[in-house]
Amino acid sequence: MIDWKNKIIHTLIDHYFASTEIKKQPIQKQSLRLRTSILFPNFDTARHEEKVSYLEAAEFLEQKGIVTLRWEKRRKGERLGTITCDNFEALFAAAGKSHPDNEIEKIKLFISKKITIINNSQNADNQINIITILEYLKDQFSSKEIGQGLNLKTIDELIRFLEFSANNKKNNSITIRALSILLYNDSKHLEHILNLCSPLLTRLQKAESLQNFILSLDVLSAKRSYPDAMISGKLIFEIKNSNTPLVNAEGLIINFPLESAESISSIKPLTDKEFKTVLTIENKETFYALGSSKNNEKDKYFSYYDCILYTGGYPNNAVTTLIKILASSGFSFYHAGDIDPDGILILQNIQEIINSVCLEKSITPIKMDITSFEKYRKWARPLSKDSLNQIKKIRNEIKNISGLADIIKQIEETGLGIEQEIIDYR
Repeated sequence: MIDWKNKIIHTLIDHYFASTEIKKQPIQKQSLRLRTSILFPNFDTARHEEKVSYLEAAEFLEQKGIVTLRWEKRRKGERLGTITCDNFEALFAAAGKSHPDNEIEKIKLFISKKITIINNSQNADNQINIITILEYLKDQFSSKEIGQGLNLKTIDELIRFLEFSANNKKNNSITIRALSILLYNDSKHLEHILNLCSPLLTRLQKAESLQNFILSLDVLSAKRSYPDAMISGKLIFEIKNSNTPLVNAEGLIINFPLESAESISSIKPLTDKEFKTVLTIENKETFYALGSSKNNEKDKYFSYYDCILYTGGYPNNAVTTLIKILASSGFSFYHAGDIDPDGILILQNIQEIINSVCLEKSITPIKMDITSFEKYRKWARPLSKDSLNQIKKIRNEIKNISGLADIIKQIEETGLGIEQEIIDYR
């Protein structure tokens, strides 16, 4: 049986935070209203005991002065229309919490004290970055953050991390779990704090007033994530701030972690040419089949492409970095992927990345057409309703790429998709 008292209380609290988010300010003199038809939609068909439990919970909260009930005419005690709350202090007290305004006041006072301590320290002149960030947090902290689960303890732990990041220039030399033990004596707590504070940190990263400060934004969003990108081809990788390029004379498959990818300034084929091509491939098995150095320039099937890049589905940060570098280096793009909605959306995502660098460049799909669909239809897989609904996300300019409108229509009509790994690209 549902604990209706707690459900009513927590639903009202959820509505409180949703309302403050919409109005961008705390609720003052307004009321929160719940309709039985929404809170308990199957009231009429529910068991008698469940109805009684619901009505008794609502009446109990009314007796405590937390809510006001409105009964439907001529049916008092039987059919409850709405539950209204305008006593927010009592509402939060019933949930074992203080009113958000009180929490916000405590947190802002706590941050102010932190700022004062730093300002009075001997190292205050070197702490301007952390002071500015704390001032921003104090000014911007609102009911929205309380609704997202932040409290005084969370802010204290976040500030501990921010202070460490601002004062330790070698913080990149420690893993996030080791740092978590150092700061909180718990190997996984820092990840929890960063996930909980993620919306606030995102706003902090975007704040114009903080853009000139040295606190690493990468550190703020520290994650145990290590994106990399695999690329093959006889290529020359020009490195930033270096006169010594990385030369892949044998066309081997090379794996670039994000940090290494970001160190590349440009890419060019070993043999200089005016028209340069890259084939992006969605799935790993196909990438290894086509990207192997065994498929050299004598292989008529793959000699057209100067390099082959594995996207791993939707491109991660390292793949995105290489796509941008290839685009700015003048490469023309071709893409091979699954013949299904997600496969086309991955192509769309790559096109968006390319266009962020070169608006005039467009991507050409390879074997993502009616001919390939019909050839492999015998081995197609049925698509779920959710997968087919993804078609709505495909933009018109992508549908207008040669052949894609027809294949999208075919996918919709048949409800089938073709996995890339079964396609012969020779």
